[in-house]
Amino acid sequence: MFLIVKFFPVIEIETKKDGLEKDFELAKAVFEEAQNICIISHRRPDGDAVGSNLALRLALEELGKNVVSACVDPVPDDSMFLEKADTFVRDFNYDDFDVIVSVDCGALGLVKFHEEKPEILSGKKPFVNIDHHHSNEGFGDVNVVDADACATAMVLYRFFKFCGWKISVDMATCLLHGIYFDTGSLMHSNTDADVYRVSGELMAKGADVKRIAKELFHTTPINRLRLWGRILERTYVNDEGITVSAVNQTDYQATGGTGDDTGGVIDLLNAVPNSKYCVLLSEGADGLVKGSLRTQRDDVNLSDVASKWGGGGHPKASGFGLQGRLKPTLSWKLYGESGEVIEEF
Repeated sequence: MFLIVKFFPVIEIETKKDGLEKDFELAKAVFEEAQNICIISHRRPDGDAVGSNLALRLALEELGKNVVSACVDPVPDDSMFLEKADTFVRDFNYDDFDVIVSVDCGALGLVKFHEEKPEILSGKKPFVNIDHHHSNEGFGDVNVVDADACATAMVLYRFFKFCGWKISVDMATCLLHGIYFDTGSLMHSNTDADVYRVSGELMAKGADVKRIAKELFHTTPINRLRLWGRILERTYVNDEGITVSAVNQTDYQATGGTGDDTGGVIDLLNAVPNSKYCVLLSEGADGLVKGSLRTQRDDVNLSDVASKWGGGGHPKASGFGLQGRLKPTLSWKLYGESGEVIEEF
């Protein structure tokens, strides 16, 4: 029995393999047939989104492909040292590419580009979805999704090994960067023996683990510390046992911090004893309110919680984004564009 990839009729793939191997085979065939490829990361990209994007880009360029990395938001400072991180574009022309790829996008709404370029999902060209989030519903034409993987970078590592593609020093650094970010420097509950094994293999290939650790976890600008001070000062635990804090545009202006500076503080909120879970609300200049959720408990599924507002992720780490604004009262209220109260935290 064969599967025919409708975009490239010359491709025939045996379906003897099950699960991820079949998905790997499909993605490999699409990439090998294409020449011009655009890889997009989710808005407000993190270490895994950037590292995975660049690792795949470097791999495809080794095959002689023309590849562009795209994201609607800028690459954060802690990922700018990665090879070609400074070449991300903020927009692209759909007609210039044979294939569009999304990496680390747990929900279609996080892609953002599809709102401005609905043809991405038209089926005219293959859309490859590579991810590791539980909330991913398989919105691509080809879906390489492993919800058990600690990071999208781990999915790509296995994909590269499956394809027999050489992992260069720069690729190894990008992959380990993604793994380190999503496992909290190998300390989160998604860190298992396989994560340590793969991390060791990437280090053996030359991944710059010292630079990764320094940029991700041991570099804290003064503006970030000032912003964290405001966030921590207003943190409270509500009647439902949820730890809540928020940051708005006034805070950014007063401290000189940016949305990229809120990442690490969520781990401090998640350390509050006996908390059900924590929520950090962040108000963007573009009218987007981002919610980041974390928990240490096994009886809470934050992917389900985030899905109420169109987001998703993992049981213990999820997020969402809504157009609106934040208004402090005795608690924090999230208002929609028309002034209605969406949620009170």
